[in-house]
Amino acid sequence: MLTRRNAIHMKRTYIAPGRDRTTPPVLRCPHDASDEAGLSGQVQATARWWRRGLWNGAIMAVLALAAVLALNHQELPGLGRILAEMPAAVALSAGIHLPQIVMTGQAWRVLLPPALRPRIRTMAALRWYRESAHALLPAGALLGQAAAARLLARRGIPADLAGATATVDITLETVSQLLFTLAGIALLLAHHGAPGLAGFALGGLGFATLGAAALILVSRRLPLRLIERGLARLSRRWPALRPNAVHEIQAAILTLHAEWPRLLAAIAWHTISWVLGAVEIAGVLALLGHPISLADAVVIEALAQALRNLGILLPGALAVQEGAIIAAAALVGVPPGAALAAALVRRAREVAFSLPGLFAWHRAEVGGMRGHSAASAPEEST
Repeated sequence: MLTRRNAIHMKRTYIAPGRDRTTPPVLRCPHDASDEAGLSGQVQATARWWRRGLWNGAIMAVLALAAVLALNHQELPGLGRILAEMPAAVALSAGIHLPQIVMTGQAWRVLLPPALRPRIRTMAALRWYRESAHALLPAGALLGQAAAARLLARRGIPADLAGATATVDITLETVSQLLFTLAGIALLLAHHGAPGLAGFALGGLGFATLGAAALILVSRRLPLRLIERGLARLSRRWPALRPNAVHEIQAAILTLHAEWPRLLAAIAWHTISWVLGAVEIAGVLALLGHPISLADAVVIEALAQALRNLGILLPGALAVQEGAIIAAAALVGVPPGAALAAALVRRAREVAFSLPGLFAWHRAEVGGMRGHSAASAPEEST
């Protein structure tokens, strides 16, 4: 119920002359303006992120076209073919990447308890938002995953569980990438190197598996005091942060680490997604007139994705991804021009997916803020 103090300060908005008199008057509390101002500030802050992403996407598109023209200006017939096949290649890349988004979303979904799992389309959308941030924003992988975890919590998942599954999902994706990279090295040495080196690489794969298990065990002991101290400092600027929440997330992570069937299922979904990336490379190169085997495509995708991590702080690892694909393709005999064309097709596909992804993320954030504000209003007036 309203207190007397709030009732005294409540302000009635009267009906203007000529307005329908049957419409009831609107009552507003003094704190409504501050709530609306806070909501407006959050919406504006979110808008700045996706606008920056749009700007980065436009820059990437211009740089990609400039790279095509600069590196193929002496081969006009080849350049014309690349540009002619580009739309079909981007469509092929997009068609293969769409199941990747669903599979990586499913990898996150299986980490949740069965009774709390949202629909697959919901998890795929959250993964889409994360990838969009990763492709167009600086340090977008971390920013996008944090935003996706927050949106998941708004859908009824406990906040500690949403944060824990998001953290474990990143870890397991890294583990699966490590295994995929070592598999690519093994294929490279088996098909393009000495047989003895291939056996050595397979032995390294076994050690990498043990290292991946060690990585999961190390994540069970987070530096809680250091993280809590950092969150305490951040909470001075953002009071909504709770420094002690890190203990709840850590407890949820420890509980999740005991669910080995879920962990193995998530790794399997991520691994299948990595393999689909190799299928994408093989399909694009075949369409551009340079067919390769699936094994060579695995080599290119595995090594290129590993090198791409060097540009994690850059939006979409700009220029690092292209250089990584060209360098990895050279190891299996793909000409630089064809490798560059495949890299630019992937970049075009990323921009085509990420621009609407940022817009959808922005709408989800704004809708969630307004929904939370509307839901909290009746509670404050009771």
